[in-house]
Amino acid sequence: MVKNDEANEQHKSIIKELKAAALEWTFEQINLVAGQRGAVVEDDFYNKLKRLSVQAGKRGKILAAHAMCNAYAKA
Repeated sequence: MVKNDEANEQHKSIIKELKAAALEWTFEQINLVAGQRGAVVEDDFYNKLKRLSVQAGKRGKILAAHAMCNAYAKA
């Protein structure tokens, strides 16, 4: 949990600096979390990819590639 809090503070700092540098832009942090022990919450994953304007046809490929990376990381 501590690492999560540290990461969130770092992201807030980065977003604050970006907002100051580009006033006309909008910045938002979107965390793509794989879940516990590699379990992916697919609806959440797909919704976040959609918010990032990833084409619908590519979302499944990204999820499959993510699952493959997770499988290798566990081996």
